[in-house]
Amino acid sequence: MGYLTMKNLFLAALLALAVTPAAFAVPKETPDYAAVNNAKSGDSETYDEDSDPIEPVNRGIQKFNDVVDTVVYKPVSRTYRYVVPQWGRNRVSNVFYNLSEPLTVVNSALQADPKNTFTSLWRFILNSTFGVLGIFDVAESFGLKPRQEDFGQTMAVWGWRNSSYFVIPFIGPSTLRDALGMGVDVAANPVYWPLDEREQIGLFVADALDRRTKLLPVTDEIERTSLDPYASYRSIYLQERKNDISNGRLTPAY
Repeated sequence: MGYLTMKNLFLAALLALAVTPAAFAVPKETPDYAAVNNAKSGDSETYDEDSDPIEPVNRGIQKFNDVVDTVVYKPVSRTYRYVVPQWGRNRVSNVFYNLSEPLTVVNSALQADPKNTFTSLWRFILNSTFGVLGIFDVAESFGLKPRQEDFGQTMAVWGWRNSSYFVIPFIGPSTLRDALGMGVDVAANPVYWPLDEREQIGLFVADALDRRTKLLPVTDEIERTSLDPYASYRSIYLQERKNDISNGRLTPAY
């Protein structure tokens, strides 16, 4: 039993955080690519070119990520989707969503959001018990709607509203703020503390597989229709994150 060493923590972060060239945050439902891509710019703040000051570097990293995704992650995800029926994949997704609830509780509290703090705490309690470790989302039947919060969103609420776009090797789209938030969230999730290193990394790998599989429809659509996939991923990621930070209201309330 023990905590992750720095070396294994870094490896686990790479494996866990949606190792894919389109690794924007994945909610319980797969993002609607068409809806996000066609969002009217007048509905929210727009991100200008200054949000991507290192675009040449980012494009180079994405090309590298595309190769890794094509050779490794996408084939594995397609195999998983073919072998495991939708019902089974949904149960796996529910478990990993439940494992993220303690982080949502903490980040909601840090954001001074007592309603979501209370909701997420009770979601975790109910789904971990009556929902059989999160396999079934019984909490939603009681009107407790899921809403994930992470430390990147917390820093945005605290004042770091806009941050430069940054493509992380092996992981994908992010910003400087969200990359820092990822590291904090990976280290801070109390659910993983009692596990030994092999168990932690095993869960991270399974989580990454689940995330990549859910993103297949999005990435396939972008590859099929987009003239510039890099620009599409950047636009979707930034809009998705803005929507997350504003709790679905598009225009942030902070």
